Amino acid sequence: MSPDGTPPDGLDSQKLGELLGAAHDQVVTAIWLSVGMLCAFCAIAGIALNRRRAALVFGFCYSLTLCFVRNGHARILGPAGCAVAFIGLLWPQWRSPPG
Repeated sequence: MSPDGTPPDGLDSQKLGELLGAAHDQVVTAIWLSVGMLCAFCAIAGIALNRRRAALVFGFCYSLTLCFVRNGHARILGPAGCAVAFIGLLWPQWRSPPG
């Protein structure tokens, strides 16, 4: 870029806008995936420490982050994971014995 803010010769401003838009989308996706991995790690730690509710909440948060990723698999797994984690939160922890 020149000091007056115009693109250099041979660089179309529309092409530059598309390039910056693609880079922005990739950075946003990387941030969502990083947050999701932190939530997944916390969910695994909750399972290891026998903290059922904490593990389910972090699992729900992990699935929620997938809802913001522009990927076919993430758009399927995100809402499905949220539903499963929500049902797990509502499910009683201990079932009474039949009888």
